[in-house]
Amino acid sequence: MAPIFMIHDIVEANGKTIKENNLALQHKIPVGTLVEVDWQQWHGDGACWSMKARLWVVEHTRDCDGTPLYSISRGRTFYTQYDQFHGFTEDRLIPVEMTPAIADGYDMPGWWQEEE
Repeated sequence: MAPIFMIHDIVEANGKTIKENNLALQHKIPVGTLVEVDWQQWHGDGACWSMKARLWVVEHTRDCDGTPLYSISRGRTFYTQYDQFHGFTEDRLIPVEMTPAIADGYDMPGWWQEEE
């Protein structure tokens, strides 16, 4: 029988496993940061999940191979486990600087507009 390898146990060129290298990575987006999310996951036959929103980073987590992940929520400080979306990688989140216009609800992303 062929041996079974866990992907995160593969040793990379620096002599460390994928998991060891990933655990050394720090989360770059702080908890409490407002982020824009534009995420779609297609399931085939027209079915998909789609999220386009501004939400708050509320928790830093990691997956099984140590990759830094983020949990986001509509509430900055008050949220429950049911208000959170988990498992977002940094490349899916764009930090947004909080301005008075955003705080007052006037600076909307405009996702409903057609891209040119």
